Amino acid sequence: MQKVFRFALIILVLMAMAAPLAAHAAVVGRFTEVRGEVDVLKQGKIPAIPVKRNDGVEPGDVIRTKNKAKAQLTMVDDSVITLAPESRLAVADYVYKPASGERRAVVRLFRGLAHTVVKRVVQTEEPDFIMETHTAIIGVRGTDWYTLLMPGFTSLYLAQGVLGVSSNNRAIPALLLLESMQFTQIPMGKQPYLARPMTPEMLRSLEGLMDTGLTTGALYIGPGPQVVGGELPFKLPTSPDQVIQMQTIPPTLIPQPQTPHPGPGSAPGPAQPTPFTPGG
Repeated sequence: MQKVFRFALIILVLMAMAAPLAAHAAVVGRFTEVRGEVDVLKQGKIPAIPVKRNDGVEPGDVIRTKNKAKAQLTMVDDSVITLAPESRLAVADYVYKPASGERRAVVRLFRGLAHTVVKRVVQTEEPDFIMETHTAIIGVRGTDWYTLLMPGFTSLYLAQGVLGVSSNNRAIPALLLLESMQFTQIPMGKQPYLARPMTPEMLRSLEGLMDTGLTTGALYIGPGPQVVGGELPFKLPTSPDQVIQMQTIPPTLIPQPQTPHPGPGSAPGPAQPTPFTPGG
């Protein structure tokens, strides 16, 4: 009887020791900066819980920054996601196993502006860090970029690295390769527009928006007069012949050469879309 009691006591002690570990086992990142009113919906459910610096984030959590608030997450793989005021991000899935060279990360930006820095290239064949928006799927290759959501489209501004960008409509499998200091937009239900050069002024404007947000300050991304109210100061390409080149995400950060655009009078061959499967 005493042996049974001792055995049961040992089990209870081990369970008590394991409980704190289990509670923290799912933590995949921590808040390394919190400014203003920031909260998290655990597993996407109310009530909202106010967060403070060094609080943990788990898969399924939804992070919300309120007016004049800002939050920065440092994930287990040292990736850093910073949310501007009035933004909303969900950590859908996040697995990182450095010993086996495995990463499976999926985050979803629902609102606002996010600055993301993915430092480590874990996989070499396909993207293992995916960001999804209401119009786009973004595959990452060791990258520093800004994602800005507006009604009906997503804008991507790549400071450094390589991004593979496609529509979130699986009936549109075309994939755009975005390279350093380029930007593009992905309208609802359409393929990405051609990549265009990004200027240092545009990058500085984005850095400023990370502090002011999109509603408290003017939206200014690019040269020309400042505009207010969510209207971008540049025109989207509308010519029907401005079709993106079908490419795959390269195994390294060395950009692959693009297929030359057909010259005047020549008939372009049929495009061969590259299927893009998030997370492999």
